[in-house]
Amino acid sequence: MRFWPFRRRPVASLESPGFAIAELAPQLGGVLTVEQVRAEGHAVGFGGRLLLPPSSALTELVSRFRPFGYTPFLQAGGAGMTWVRALPFVDVHVPSKPRTNVILFVLTVLSTLIAGSGAFFAFNPLTDPRRILDGMPFAFTLLAILGTHEFGHYFTARAYGASVSLPYFIPAPPPFLFGTLGAIIRMRSPARDRNSLFDIAAAGPLAGLVIALPALWIGLGWSKVAALPAGAAWSSAIRS
Repeated sequence: MRFWPFRRRPVASLESPGFAIAELAPQLGGVLTVEQVRAEGHAVGFGGRLLLPPSSALTELVSRFRPFGYTPFLQAGGAGMTWVRALPFVDVHVPSKPRTNVILFVLTVLSTLIAGSGAFFAFNPLTDPRRILDGMPFAFTLLAILGTHEFGHYFTARAYGASVSLPYFIPAPPPFLFGTLGAIIRMRSPARDRNSLFDIAAAGPLAGLVIALPALWIGLGWSKVAALPAGAAWSSAIRS
């Protein structure tokens, strides 16, 4: 976190809603005309009329509330009223330590190479290790799609100001067919609203299609339809 645990937030802000209201109410000036105030457990809500467009109001309140250890969320109320709900946590800013990400990626490259070459099934990689490189087209295509997918989530989240980790690739050694169980990224801060959450979620599949569709077109163009020889192994038929 940017402020915690390096700088401790006042304990009273978590224990006393009145203390939080006194801290945060002045920060709403020029953004919301406060008409109602209510405590909601450790969170507090301010209802009123927005003086700025919702996206601009949220951006402004995020920077104002952060020093007090709160994150604002907007919610539409009845009769044209908007509620600003302040929850007692802030964005998590973790120093970048990509060592784990790099190690997992290298292991995933190796596991997808093995899967694509048919090692341990069509040949023994210990006696003929060079044949593992036969899996390069498979590994490159799969990891390009997977990486583009995850970085679609990553860069969209960063564009919305969310704290997010680099992708963690998950290797899967034989006998798993595809050599990987996918990849994940960690959202370290909440999405500001439904629109940003939708955009972050949709960006991954849309970005992945940019690689997947050309790869499908090229793969179908290079493919040949042939009868499977009687008794032939599946991996041998594909290689032929």
